[in-house]
Amino acid sequence: MNISVAAKAAGLPTKTVRYYADIGLVKAPSRTGAGYRAYDNAAIRKLVFVRRAREFGFSIEECRDLLGL
Repeated sequence: MNISVAAKAAGLPTKTVRYYADIGLVKAPSRTGAGYRAYDNAAIRKLVFVRRAREFGFSIEECRDLLGL
């Protein structure tokens, strides 16, 4: 799914999803032939997890550590 659909599914702004992928918090998605980012269900689950963790006050680095467990 493209970034706008993924962002809506995760409850995040598109810009935030792009930022999380750019800093390596979630795996950078594959690209379609047209160059669009293509997110899978595993990426959506990670984005939702990060969103919830951030809502609880965890920093980005703490989220990175939690994802590494």
